[in-house]
Amino acid sequence: MNISFYTGASGMIAQQEGMNIYSHNISNVNTVGYKSLRPSFADCLYTVQRATEPEWQTGHGQYVMKTDFMWEQGSFIMGEQELDFAIPGDSFFMVRDERGDTYLTRDGAFQASHIDNDHWELVNGRGEFVLDNEGNHIVIPYVTETRQLHDVDGNVTGTEEYVTTKIDYDALTDMIGLYDVENNWGLDQNEDNHFRVTPRSGDPIAVPENDRQIIRKALEMSTVDLAAEMVHLIETHRSYQLNARVVTTSDELMNIANTLR
Repeated sequence: MNISFYTGASGMIAQQEGMNIYSHNISNVNTVGYKSLRPSFADCLYTVQRATEPEWQTGHGQYVMKTDFMWEQGSFIMGEQELDFAIPGDSFFMVRDERGDTYLTRDGAFQASHIDNDHWELVNGRGEFVLDNEGNHIVIPYVTETRQLHDVDGNVTGTEEYVTTKIDYDALTDMIGLYDVENNWGLDQNEDNHFRVTPRSGDPIAVPENDRQIIRKALEMSTVDLAAEMVHLIETHRSYQLNARVVTTSDELMNIANTLR
C-alpha cells in the first residue's frame, strides 16, 4: 500500500507539471515567434519484490524527464507594419539588453528608438538592440535623394545629394543579422521570447549574406496547435484525477489496516 500511495503521488506531481506546460502553451497561442513545448514522461525506478522471483518487479510511478521544443515553422501573417520581420527556416535574430547580455529570438516585431540628435537604432519591443551579422547595433538608414542647384536667376548649376527623413527599409532589411546554432534543441527558453545559448546548443554563427532570407512586413506566429493542446490538457487532467484516486484509495486501505484489532 505504501508503494501504491507514492506511485499515485508521483503520478499527480508529473501530471501537474504536464498541465503547467500545456497551459503555458495555450497562454502563448498568440505570442509572436513562440515555440511550443512538449513534456516527455518516463517511469521511475523498478524494484524486485522477492530475491527468489526476480521477475516480480514493481514500478514507482512517473516523472517528467524533459521538455522538448516543437521547432516547426509557425505560420506567417502579413501586415502593414514596415518594421515587422519574419525568418523562413531555422535561423534567429540576435538582440542585446541593457546589461550587455545577448539572446536569440524569432520575434521580429521591431521598432526605431531615438538615441540622440538624428541617431536612431533598431530595437525590439523591450528596447533591446537588434544586432547585425557582426554583433553591432543597427543604425537606421535613410533614403538619399538628388536635387538640383540653381543660381539667383533660376538656372541649374548642378546637383547634390541629401539625406531625407524617409527610412530606407530595403537597406535596413539587409543590415539585420541572422544567426544559426548547431543544435536548436540545446537552447534554453528564457522569458520575453528569448532563447539562451548553452554548451549543448553551440555558439551562434552568423548566416552568410548569400543564404540570408528575411521577409519584411510579416511576423511568424506561434507553433501552438490549440486543438491539440486542449486534448492534451484534458487527458492530463483526467490522469491527474485517476492518480489522486489511487492516493485516496491507498490511504483508506492503510487506515483500515491500522485500525484492525
